[in-house]
Amino acid sequence: MNVYFPFHALGLQCNPFRALTEEEWGDIALVPAELLALGAGAPVQILGERGHGKTSLLMGLAAHERRQGRKAVYEYLGAGQDRFKTSLAGLDTFLLDEAQRLNRRERRRLLDEVLTPATAQRLIVGSHEDLTRFFARRRLKLATFRLGAGSAGHLQAVMERRLAYFALPSGSRVTLAPEAVTYLHRRFGGNLRAVEQLLYEACQQLPGPGEITADCLAGVTLPPGLAPESPAPK
Repeated sequence: MNVYFPFHALGLQCNPFRALTEEEWGDIALVPAELLALGAGAPVQILGERGHGKTSLLMGLAAHERRQGRKAVYEYLGAGQDRFKTSLAGLDTFLLDEAQRLNRRERRRLLDEVLTPATAQRLIVGSHEDLTRFFARRRLKLATFRLGAGSAGHLQAVMERRLAYFALPSGSRVTLAPEAVTYLHRRFGGNLRAVEQLLYEACQQLPGPGEITADCLAGVTLPPGLAPESPAPK
C-alpha cells in the first residue's frame, strides 16, 4: 500500500466520506428540481433536523446559481453567532445557513436589505425554526422546502455520487451493496451526517476494493461524540 495515498489501493483518491469543502459540496450535492423551482421566486427556507442535508443543499444551490452566471454567496452562522456578515449589495442570491440563530435585530436587518431593490434579489435560508410568521409580518411570502427521512433510493444516490466523485479514473473501486443501503436507511433514516460518519469509519478499515456490505457496516463502531442514530423510518 502507498503510505502517501493509501486509498488508491481501494480505487479512490481519498476517503470519500471525509469533510468536504464548499466547492466539493457544490459539485456533489443533489439538488431536487422542486427546490430549484422554489428558488426562482419568493424567498425560500429549507427546514430539517440536524444532519439531514440543509447545508449540502445550500452549497449545491450556491454552485447552481454561479453556474447560471449569478453572483451568489453562502454564509454559515456558527454556534453563538447571531449576526450575518455578508454585504448583500450587488448580490443576486444570498444563502444563509442556520438562520434561526439570528437575533431579532439581525432578522429585521436581513429583511430590510432584502427588500431594498439595490441588494439581493433572492434569499434562501436553512433553519431549524419555521420563519414563515416572521416573514409574513413584513408581508413577504416565504416558500418552504422540508427535509424528512427521505427514501432509500435518495440515500443511495447521494452516497454513490460521493463514491463516484472520488473514484480513480480506472480500475476496481469501492461500491455500496444494495443491502447496505437498506441497512443504513433503517438505522439512520434521513440523518445523512450519521450515514457519512459510519461510511467514513468503514472506509478507514477496508482491506481492498469491493462492496461495502451490511455485515461490514454492522461491525463498525462510531467513535464517541459522533451523530446519534435516528429513529428507524416507518
